[in-house]
Amino acid sequence: MKPVRRPFLTARTRIAVAFGGIFLVLGTALLLTVNLLSRAGTQERATTIARNAVPVELVRPGERVSAWTAYRISGDVSAAASQQMIMWSAVALFVTALLAVGVGWWTAGRCLRPVQGAFESQRRFISNASHELRTPLAVQRTAIQVGLDGDPSPEELAHVRTTLLEANRRSERLIDGLLLLARSDRGLERRDSLDLADVVSEETAAIAGRAERAGVRVSVRSERAPLRGNRVLLGQLAGNLLRNAVEYNHRGGEVDVIVEPGRLVVRNSGPVVAAADIPALFEPFRRGQGKERLCGGTGLGLSIVQSIARAHGGRASAAPNRGGGLRVTVEIPAPGRE
Repeated sequence: MKPVRRPFLTARTRIAVAFGGIFLVLGTALLLTVNLLSRAGTQERATTIARNAVPVELVRPGERVSAWTAYRISGDVSAAASQQMIMWSAVALFVTALLAVGVGWWTAGRCLRPVQGAFESQRRFISNASHELRTPLAVQRTAIQVGLDGDPSPEELAHVRTTLLEANRRSERLIDGLLLLARSDRGLERRDSLDLADVVSEETAAIAGRAERAGVRVSVRSERAPLRGNRVLLGQLAGNLLRNAVEYNHRGGEVDVIVEPGRLVVRNSGPVVAAADIPALFEPFRRGQGKERLCGGTGLGLSIVQSIARAHGGRASAAPNRGGGLRVTVEIPAPGRE
């Protein structure tokens, strides 16, 4: 595979140079037009004055200036003025063109920063997705090649079957997560009136069995939290937070859920999380500590939460708890607060 050749000039540099070049061309055309028109008008005016001029007596008696001499003197003065104007105009044009390059550089940086960031994020996402999709495929290939080699026993066949099913389920979860992330990134096509407290209550009931098996206690304190949004996406948001809070925990741990108007807070005990590591948790395919690579989630949980929150005009943030665990806060504007 041939390496991708990067352009000699970055997009920001090209835009800045284009700013300066366009200004230089237009400025030169403007100055040439002004100077030519000014010179033609000055020369015509001087000719008219010279033709209508009467002989003028100089300081010394008897010496007079003819019309031709007046015309020639006015022409010399006009030419000298034009030369000075062209010279200083060129200097001013050059300095202003440099300023235009600087302004173009600054403007391009402001405009391209989100776009360059989006391209970089997309590149990382595609790279990570390709890697994650290859992992279960490699597991399946190894299970088939090794587990079915020769004359496998019934126990070996059962083990291969279990491995293949788990890898297949992982692939399904990953693909579903990718589709959901793409859907939420597109934004909302419609919004329905709903209560976030009802959504959280349903998702809490859905993970009750998992929490019981993990030995994690889940407590919910909620009040009415009306908003307008997508029920399916908000259910996925709350479900991801609750599943993460149960899975990245320890036996005997706790999960506290608080629902307020425009806000959902999920706090869980668990492994200690460094504050410097929290921003990376919202990136796709980033997992917290304490989970095996194949048995854990897809690493899309918090990135999906962030994407759904943004689609609803809100945001998601996280902070480490003292003693371990994480506190995730999702803020979504309630009706009348947008």
